[in-house]
Amino acid sequence: MASVTFDYVKKKYGEVEVLHAISLDVKDNEFLVLVGPSGCGKSTLLRMLAGLEEISDGKVYIETRLVNALPPRDREIAMVFQDYALYPHMTVEENMSFGLRLRNTPKEEIDKRVAEAAQILQITSYLKRTPKQLSGGQRQRVAIGRAIVRKPKVFLFDEPLSNLDAKLREEMRVELAKLHQKLNATIVYVTHDQVEAMTLATRIAVMQGGYIQQIGTPSEVYSRPANLFVAGFIGSPTMNFVNGYLEQEADKLYFKNDTMKVLIPFAIPLANDKIDYKSVVLGVRPEDIFIERVLDKKLSDVINVDVEVVELLGHRKNVYLTAGEYRLLATVPASFNKNPGDKMFVWLNLDNLHLFDKKSGVRIN
Repeated sequence: MASVTFDYVKKKYGEVEVLHAISLDVKDNEFLVLVGPSGCGKSTLLRMLAGLEEISDGKVYIETRLVNALPPRDREIAMVFQDYALYPHMTVEENMSFGLRLRNTPKEEIDKRVAEAAQILQITSYLKRTPKQLSGGQRQRVAIGRAIVRKPKVFLFDEPLSNLDAKLREEMRVELAKLHQKLNATIVYVTHDQVEAMTLATRIAVMQGGYIQQIGTPSEVYSRPANLFVAGFIGSPTMNFVNGYLEQEADKLYFKNDTMKVLIPFAIPLANDKIDYKSVVLGVRPEDIFIERVLDKKLSDVINVDVEVVELLGHRKNVYLTAGEYRLLATVPASFNKNPGDKMFVWLNLDNLHLFDKKSGVRIN
């Protein structure tokens, strides 16, 4: 396998720049996920690595080899597409071996590679079938098998699970994770689904507007989002945001607005001229809103709320609350017994608060 380097890569369509000086290192054997909303540039970046889109500026390396001018077939990559891209008139075996046959690979070697890939993907019994005789999940396994037999240095996946139903997506996520472990493969994977990113990635690169907003492990991106966009995009259900300001009282710092007063238990450098501390955003994840006091947690003072909507999700409930003009979402145990219209108290987990500058969106703690 191999590493991948994007060195100040740009993409322009005419005068419009859609990717802005992207620099990114993908390590050998890493599973890197490019995640972001539609139109953020993630698929364009992947296609530039594959050689399917021209690079407007900057350099792309696979290992130490500059690949800007190389055609796709010479880059030692294999790509798995959203729509599978299987030949309908060919059998599974013929689809998987097609690229090897074009390269005049000996038949004995072709048969060996196809058999190995089919065994890994558990599709040996489907080798004589055509794509129309397969389910969506089976077709995707064939597309992945076609990539495996080529023994590329880098695997590229462009939203490969988006055409599958929820149950199949869950199953295929597990299979892709197992595949990465078996092959020790370098994988660059594009998705708009942050659940896929969180469950599959070694590292995540969150993109928006043609820029990389944050790179880190799933845990780092989830627990310390770099800005408001990342905080709102990563996490399901999404993070709660409340507008307010910071104010010092004696030796303590508080976040305040018309509805709540929350102790900030960590140090904030109040002398930063780039941040307006009179206009900040408090972020708190739904699992960090508590409906009762928990002795081993450092909690805020009580916050008065009204219950708006309760959603049962089997093992837990999503509870939509209003605190003055603000709406909060809390994830609570399924035993929660309040109803819409009820009044109640909640507490915030002070150890997991997030503060952002409202104007720039950047994290300030």
